[in-house]
Amino acid sequence: MEQKFEVGQIVYGKPGTNKSRYSKEIKEGRIEKVGRKYIQVSFGGFQTYKYYKDSLEQVSDYAADFYLYLSKQEILDEQEISNLVSEIRSKFDRWGSVNLTLDQLRRISKIISE
Repeated sequence: MEQKFEVGQIVYGKPGTNKSRYSKEIKEGRIEKVGRKYIQVSFGGFQTYKYYKDSLEQVSDYAADFYLYLSKQEILDEQEISNLVSEIRSKFDRWGSVNLTLDQLRRISKIISE
C-alpha cells in the first residue's frame, strides 16, 4: 500500500552521517511539495530535502543529511533496539566472563529460541 503524503504533513528526520557529527537531535519537518516520485521536506524552514516517495530515501549522490521517518516513535524504537543489542552483546563479550546466573542464562536461551 502506497503512503499518502500531503503538503503540510509533519515528518521526522534523524541526522545522517554528516549532520550527526554536529547534533543527534531528531528534527521535526514539514512536507513542502508532493510530486509523482518525490516529496520535498523542510526541517526548520531553512533548506528543503528531496526524498523518494516509495522508499523515503534522500535523493543524493552522497550520504543522507536526514533519514526520513513518518513518526518520531519509529526513530525512538530504532534507537532503543540499537541500545539493547549493544547492551546484550557487551554481556556476552567473548573476551570477558559472563556475570549471569544459570537461571538467567536459561531464560535468555528460551527467549532467543522463540
